[in-house]
Amino acid sequence: MMKYLLQLPFFLAILLSIPSMAQQSNTLSLNQAWEQASNTYPGLKAQEAHIGEYEFNKKEVQSRSLPQVQLQAQNSYGTFAGSNGAFFPVPGIFNVTGNSSTAETGQNAAVNTYGSVLMDWKIFEFGKQRKAVEAAEYQVQGAKSSYDAAGLSLKTKVTRLYFEILYSYSNLIWAKQHVKRVKEIMDLSVSLAQAGLKPGADTSLTSSSYSQAMAYQKEWQGKYNASKINMTEVVPQQDFVLPQESFLLYNDLQQNTDSVSLSHPYLQVLNKEVLYEKAREAFASRKVFPTLSILGGLSTRGSDINTHRNYNYTNNYLIGIGLTWNISGAYTSSLEKKRAEKTVQSVVAKYELQKLQMNTSLAAVSERILQQQQQVLENNMAQNKAKEAYELYLSRYEGGLINLTDLLQIQFLLQSAEKEAIEAQQVLWSLVTTHSEISGDFNYLSTHFN
Repeated sequence: MMKYLLQLPFFLAILLSIPSMAQQSNTLSLNQAWEQASNTYPGLKAQEAHIGEYEFNKKEVQSRSLPQVQLQAQNSYGTFAGSNGAFFPVPGIFNVTGNSSTAETGQNAAVNTYGSVLMDWKIFEFGKQRKAVEAAEYQVQGAKSSYDAAGLSLKTKVTRLYFEILYSYSNLIWAKQHVKRVKEIMDLSVSLAQAGLKPGADTSLTSSSYSQAMAYQKEWQGKYNASKINMTEVVPQQDFVLPQESFLLYNDLQQNTDSVSLSHPYLQVLNKEVLYEKAREAFASRKVFPTLSILGGLSTRGSDINTHRNYNYTNNYLIGIGLTWNISGAYTSSLEKKRAEKTVQSVVAKYELQKLQMNTSLAAVSERILQQQQQVLENNMAQNKAKEAYELYLSRYEGGLINLTDLLQIQFLLQSAEKEAIEAQQVLWSLVTTHSEISGDFNYLSTHFN
């Protein structure tokens, strides 16, 4: 019996630790939210598919430098006027060659066979093929930059949804504390009214304040539940809790106010677009030049036009060098080149504008963060002072030194101070998120909400 009594505290400790362990296992850190979103979000998978699309497009463009081989085979039956046979060279036309004498064979129709293999190998195009491959490569790089930019945008979206949950929960806790204080005042006013120390009208006033406090609580309970549902758009995990204490605490923020890095995904998207348009411009400028090709072909043709009704075949080959030059298209090529130049100028201007806007926003947000930190400190001080004043006035009301209106007014000041502290904290984290997105650096948030 003594043995079981000694083991009882041990088992009780295990049972008490189970809820805290379960809650810890369901805690969703910001890093985990980012990871789950990047693995499951369809928008990111769409960008990943674009990379594969442009990689195959590049291979398709590269394959155009290979020899182009065409095979044609025909077998037909029809009239003839000679011994060379008949064939269809192009749609809409057929060919019969030879003389019109049929006295020797006594035939009016024959079976014809024709087949050919042609090769066209463009060996020199004055850099047109090389520029086409280069443009295709920049499309691949642009797709990869778009994927990185989409990943950064997704990380920002997850962060804002994450903070929305923390913000809603902070307001829910604030509303519950408000209900608790008003309930305490209402119970106290009822006791004092029953003792004849305060008028009975105080109970009606506190009851009204209590109902209003409950309405606030219901409002923020709904917003908190909705914010968790919104989070499931990017994070598939359904049951989770967030580290609430991290929302109201922060270390001193030393934000970098230097210019935005040129490797930032948002800038790289436009940079790759500039390179792609420049490659297209170079390609357009080379369209005015001819193309040099090696040509080759094999053919066989025949018919059964002879006295023994046997096939008579004729085989041939042809090789040579060909030059293709669209002289009349030179003017059109010059117009295409000028249009490409304007496109490049437009994209370069967009790139410079994006860089200017991001640098300006980064400096402005950094300054806002410095001032917002001071505002958070001042709001916290105001909250602590209001709390001290409320406890003092509550004691004075209990002692009959002040009336209910004065106490409710102080309680309202405490309520407002607590709400302003939460709002200031939410604005601070929103600014930090914006700074992280513009700078491309989420290290502080990753460490703080880990």
